[in-house]
Amino acid sequence: MTKVVKIGGALLEKPVDAVAVVRRFLTDRTVIVHGGGLQITRMLERMNVQSVFIDGLRVTDEKTLGGVAAALLGEVHTALIRELHNQGIDAVGVFGEVLASKKAGPWGLVGTNLRARASALHSLLDLGRVPVIPTLAIGEDSVLNVNGDETAAAVAIALRSEELVFLTDVEGVKDGNGVVIDCCNKPDELIQAEFVTGGMIPKLRAVKTAMDGGVETVRVGRTLFGATS
Repeated sequence: MTKVVKIGGALLEKPVDAVAVVRRFLTDRTVIVHGGGLQITRMLERMNVQSVFIDGLRVTDEKTLGGVAAALLGEVHTALIRELHNQGIDAVGVFGEVLASKKAGPWGLVGTNLRARASALHSLLDLGRVPVIPTLAIGEDSVLNVNGDETAAAVAIALRSEELVFLTDVEGVKDGNGVVIDCCNKPDELIQAEFVTGGMIPKLRAVKTAMDGGVETVRVGRTLFGATS
């Protein structure tokens, strides 16, 4: 069974704890996709760069992109892979296998229309290794900042994964009363709901993209989408 696990949020602040959570979802063919929003914001603050979000996506100029790359690759990526190795997981960092087009609009160097190249990832999985992918993509003219949830969906689709898991510091998708939704077959309806805001909007869009692309089951915290729900 091929599985894609996306990890982000406060979980990445402590790599030991992050890997302990990831281990619960490992199969013999697992790819890890990681973001690093908190670490990126902290890096940009040190650079005196203000973080601006539109529809849950970070506006990214060249200076911001430098901070994003420094935080993702220089901090989160290396720490996560080191801890995976410390806990006996044969992880390997993979950058360059996710492609994107520059998103039109006010976001700057942000990617959309993500596509993952599956051949190298399958080769690593065949060797029993765990590819670890940061949320930066190769664009036509530059590296592009990309949403981690969109990246995970693109990877899951390319690998024809049976399951995509979003590990996050929130319990799951909550309804208008703040109660976690256990099961849902129609993420597009939740996207339109007034109680869904901020970063949950692109996350649910990624859920829909993954399911439309053939991924049978998607988990967001305790919320289950798909065939078994």
